[in-house]
Amino acid sequence: MNFTFQDYYYGYLSIDKKELEIGKRIFSSDQRNKPLNGQFVQYLISTHIDGRLIFSVAPQYYDDLFEFIKGQAVDDADEIIEMLDIFFSNKLESFKLRKMYRLIPGEDYDIWSSSNSSAVKLTKEIFMEALENIDEAEKTEAWESKKGEILEDRKFVVLDGKKVVSACKISDIDFGGGNIAVWTDSDYRNKGFGKEVVTEAVKWCIYNSILPIYWVDAENTASISLAKSLGFEVKSQEIVASITL
Repeated sequence: MNFTFQDYYYGYLSIDKKELEIGKRIFSSDQRNKPLNGQFVQYLISTHIDGRLIFSVAPQYYDDLFEFIKGQAVDDADEIIEMLDIFFSNKLESFKLRKMYRLIPGEDYDIWSSSNSSAVKLTKEIFMEALENIDEAEKTEAWESKKGEILEDRKFVVLDGKKVVSACKISDIDFGGGNIAVWTDSDYRNKGFGKEVVTEAVKWCIYNSILPIYWVDAENTASISLAKSLGFEVKSQEIVASITL
């Protein structure tokens, strides 16, 4: 990869470096209206860049946010959450404010250190076999919604027979960064399957010159531990205002 986390992050947040250097702290971003993993929309991301608090916000909220925070000297995470709760209370229904971490593989991360993995690339055949107990119409609908990531080899699974018990995919690729989304069936946790599928997803990213991005809720200690055990390091801490689709 010939780019850095900063290159990715500035693009993802729509930060103009020159404007940042002269003190701008609110940036309008069309990316904030784009669903992530088909599940939720992050209308606002607040984080610290070079020690300064900045906001990346959907264009439709930019002017109101500019007026709302003008002159306010907030910096503590709880203060930011309280402020944003007030701001979005009459703008969004059922929104959430969450503390999040964004991690990437550290300098010492070695994708070749793991061996004997039971993770395999998800194929159409495996996908369809896992859906054997549903009718053809539902199978077709499911395939149409997932075929992009499957045909592009962006999803990896661990199987118990025909059942998918753990999965990881690169759900979205933006500004040179690939979002790593991992899931493991509750009956199959603590067996190392999550590590195996994440490792394969990271390999895919490296092969394709994409920066693996592990974005996780700060309260999800199990997922954070999984990422750190693989050599991921926290690169940013964020407050995010989002809705679930």
